[in-house]
Amino acid sequence: MRLEALGLARAWLGTPYVEGASLCGVAADCVGLIEGLARDLGLACPSRTSLTRDLVAAARVLLVPCEEALPGCVILFAQSPGQAPVHAGLMGEGRRFIHAHWTAGIVENRYGNWFQARTTHVFDWPARPNSGRTGVC
Repeated sequence: MRLEALGLARAWLGTPYVEGASLCGVAADCVGLIEGLARDLGLACPSRTSLTRDLVAAARVLLVPCEEALPGCVILFAQSPGQAPVHAGLMGEGRRFIHAHWTAGIVENRYGNWFQARTTHVFDWPARPNSGRTGVC
């Protein structure tokens, strides 16, 4: 499912940044990108309120924790090393990742030392959709 998520995320590139939004090609923020990808993959996810309040707890409801950031994995970032995550993105290929930048919208950037040092958690998508979950996406 990782590579499917990565392929879907590429369609979001260029989507303008708007806080609280989650519509491909229209507007999205970092949480909205992950929300939208979950929708595109047929997954139910937590409400927007829980997603923005505690990214780690919300991610654990939808995703599977993993050790290595492989292409298509969801990665969470802190503002400074050692802090709680406040930003989310999707690992790309070739040391790149896709995320919502507040001035440029959904973009693909280099996953360099600055982002690596601030990566707090890595999550994989579940093996198959769990249609028993409920949520607002």
